[in-house]
Amino acid sequence: MPSIPFPPGIAPGPVTPTRGRSIIATQTFPPGGTIAIIPDDLSVALADTPHLSQTCSSCLAVSSEVVNPLGSPGPNTPTVKVRACAGCSTAYYCSPTCQKADWKRVHGRGECKIFKRVRAAIGKEGAAPGQALTGRWNVLPTPARAALHILLRPELMAAVAETEGHVEEASKGEGRANLEFQARAVLNYMGREETQRNVQEAVEVFCKLQINSFNRVDVDIGQGGVYLNPMVAMVNHSCIPNAFVQFIGRRAVLHAYREIKEGEEIEISYIENARHRSYRQEALKTRYHFDCCCPRCKDDLDIYKVCQQYPHIDLNMLSLLPELDKLRNPPQKGVLHSNKSLQRYVEEIYPSCSVSLHGVDPAETHKQLQLRWKLCAQLREAELYAVEPLSELFVEGGLWVAGKGDYASALAISCFIELNCDAYRTPMPFAEQRVKNMLMIAKLMANTASMMDSASSKNDGSVSTRIYQALKWIDQVTLSQVAMAIAVHYCPMAHSKEWPIYYQAKDLLDDVESLPGRETENKLITAFIKNPTGPERRFFTTAVLKPIQILAGFALEVMEAEFGK
Repeated sequence: MPSIPFPPGIAPGPVTPTRGRSIIATQTFPPGGTIAIIPDDLSVALADTPHLSQTCSSCLAVSSEVVNPLGSPGPNTPTVKVRACAGCSTAYYCSPTCQKADWKRVHGRGECKIFKRVRAAIGKEGAAPGQALTGRWNVLPTPARAALHILLRPELMAAVAETEGHVEEASKGEGRANLEFQARAVLNYMGREETQRNVQEAVEVFCKLQINSFNRVDVDIGQGGVYLNPMVAMVNHSCIPNAFVQFIGRRAVLHAYREIKEGEEIEISYIENARHRSYRQEALKTRYHFDCCCPRCKDDLDIYKVCQQYPHIDLNMLSLLPELDKLRNPPQKGVLHSNKSLQRYVEEIYPSCSVSLHGVDPAETHKQLQLRWKLCAQLREAELYAVEPLSELFVEGGLWVAGKGDYASALAISCFIELNCDAYRTPMPFAEQRVKNMLMIAKLMANTASMMDSASSKNDGSVSTRIYQALKWIDQVTLSQVAMAIAVHYCPMAHSKEWPIYYQAKDLLDDVESLPGRETENKLITAFIKNPTGPERRFFTTAVLKPIQILAGFALEVMEAEFGK
């Protein structure tokens, strides 16, 4: 792609008949290292329609009311307030600078007028083509707004034209009618004639968006949106990727999962790669129109086999699972990789356990969790806790008990997830989900501390009460501080220091470190983070590791009590 200058660290790789274009590293990168920061001048980067009023349409900063719904942000967290554009009342901005930048980029090149035209059309007709696509009455759906950005920017249109669109495959059957409907709706609001050429051009834009765009959704920080960059679209897929993409505002950042040597192809995962092979293959074929032949798919490697192959397991010395032998030789009773019967069983239960419970009423959610706990019995008996759908069931179970206000049980489940699920699913300790779980453990520890006296004095014999009684003998402040310190340490490798998760963890860590009388603990923790194999290792084992293991030991009992009846 000669028309786009590549940033330092990457370059176009060879083109092959089966994989098409590629990107290679031009130097060696360590695990967690930043490979490249992709410029945003030829990018589509926008908030999705449900998040429009909460997000700056230029820099994509999320309103503080969403990121910090319970109060004012801490000293490390930027304050973000967004206001609607006076012209269209649809786009929102956090500052005049951002509004001017977006006006120059796309809003003043027709987007503002189109948004006003949408509102006017709705006011006259009561409904508009966009409503049928999005369910909203006053805003175009996300794919239509993304297509607008491309069609309104000739320089971006020229760059996107070089990407793959699989137009023929996407246009088969009802797909063509749906694409044309979206294309004509966008052309109508743009005021362009619906000629065959214009319709085909818009159809191709929608196809290229579907194939090459990234989902920027992160429910933990209230972020949602779409990203497309022709350069990032050149990065090929693997279910055992050596790299991953994160987003800082409008920019995409490539990070290394493992060491990537100079000249090696950079590969990311287009999908959730912890899922069963048949579901990965179906997802890739349906959206991206190819059959994956990576080693994980070719040899049908399960979570544990992939974990064993990770070349930097020793990085987990700074984690809540520093027992490296457990990662190299997982202590499970059953084996999925070579057990055809168990594989068929997972295939059978997966459809019933993989439907999202988002938006489902509490009674039905609890019923579904009970069903899934029962269906996953064989995986539980085999102690294959990191295998989908069981690993996701622990996450849903933790959210359920936390929603009830049972923070002690949620804490036990979070500790269990770190020791028995996430460490095997993502053996790199700087993986995003593991960093988030560190912060979750710290927050839940704080919540249980505030309820300690009343909850631990009960004699009802419940598992929640027994967890509180165990917590009485644990230095919760130190455990929480170490979890936050680990999270802060890994945030730049998992994402960046501009990540809201980093701000939250740093604010909490600063608060704890400023408590009077903790000078000794602060020195021990700081020294341990710098050198996890040093003399402070004994302190970590006693104050953190053993308590985490004790708390995790309650998790299966919590799940059985909640969902096993």
